[in-house]
Amino acid sequence: MKKLIMNAGALVVACISYGAGFQVLEQGASNIGSALAGATANASSDASSAFWNPSASIFSDTIKVGDIDMESGINFVVPSFEFNNQGTTGPGGNEMTGGTGGNAGQVAYVPNFYTVYRFDDNWAFTFSTTATYGLETDYDDGWVGRYHALNSDLTTIDINPSIAYKVTDWLSISAGASANWMHALLTQSAYTGYPIDADMRLSGESWGAGALVGATIKYAEGGKIGVSWRSEVSHDLSGNACTTFMGAADLKSIKCDITLPQTVNVGVYQKLWGELDRFAVMLDYAWTGWSAFEYLDIKYTDGGGTVGGRPVHENWKDTSRVAFGMHYNPSFDDNLVFRWGVAWDESPVRNSEFRTARIPCTDRLWLSCGIGYKYENITINFGYTYIMFLDEPSVNNVSPSGMGTLKGYYTGYASVFSLQAGIKW
Repeated sequence: MKKLIMNAGALVVACISYGAGFQVLEQGASNIGSALAGATANASSDASSAFWNPSASIFSDTIKVGDIDMESGINFVVPSFEFNNQGTTGPGGNEMTGGTGGNAGQVAYVPNFYTVYRFDDNWAFTFSTTATYGLETDYDDGWVGRYHALNSDLTTIDINPSIAYKVTDWLSISAGASANWMHALLTQSAYTGYPIDADMRLSGESWGAGALVGATIKYAEGGKIGVSWRSEVSHDLSGNACTTFMGAADLKSIKCDITLPQTVNVGVYQKLWGELDRFAVMLDYAWTGWSAFEYLDIKYTDGGGTVGGRPVHENWKDTSRVAFGMHYNPSFDDNLVFRWGVAWDESPVRNSEFRTARIPCTDRLWLSCGIGYKYENITINFGYTYIMFLDEPSVNNVSPSGMGTLKGYYTGYASVFSLQAGIKW
């Protein structure tokens, strides 16, 4: 068999997650309804504060001393994500033949769980189990970029207990730890020099640990400011690379180090006054330290060097996300709330040179709405967000392993449906 040539572009990331980069931001249907505006200040006064900022649970309007509030949700991400070819080349610089990959976006189901226990006036315990990074894309077999990517599947589970403490009547703080599990799968075609390609499959998993701290200031009646910091999480993935050609399989052990970025969130919630007292406005700003994702180096553990010949230079930049939202409690039913929001979400990918088939991210606009209802000790929240690309991101990415250049542009959007139910006792 002739030597196989592979482009192991991204072992540990899924192509698109509808947060910039590969973040999963679908945390709480109540927050989805306002495009995440006010999430850090716990604008909806629910248990989703366990993820965003546990200190904000101290100033919740609905979680009283002795209460246990449990919320569980499911998010359905329905994407459309297509590549448009503009002269993609393969090995030797020859123009590639094949399709454009079809709709590479895969419907994703993202569950989450939050709980808050207010055990006295000054202390609260919070716990969240969420997916923080990931989702999946899948290109058609035989597409022009098959040496760059076929299927990419990333799953993370983050387990995060925290303690919140009320320092004064206007200030609360929190601290917690997180255990983060990651599993990644990558498939692609491998060039053999024969008319038939080989199949390449890379997989790995790892556990990592991180921390979360937060603070909330209740600066006025009906007004809160929340701040939270989530640390980097380092993963040392280990797994296997399996190449299959005409029924023969070659299995090797691989490893890869990756650092999930640190984040800083700041949120403001303010209920309005006078004739507008049934309205509230929210703002959120988020910073993500994506510059930690500079290189991707997948190595053989037997000392055989880097998969694909050399590391992939990602060269990502730090990003910002800004959101504005509103709540409205109608006069005919105090248990009902309507929500609206809009957000701008910046991409960490610098330009077409660093945009790949696995992570063709670009800036996004979120348009959101939602509704919530409370009946005695039960709450139901529904949120919907339409996420659009703000441009048609171009790709001019040269394979680090001599597989040619992926040339073209992407079009895409997504709908996010979020449902959450909670019970308090």
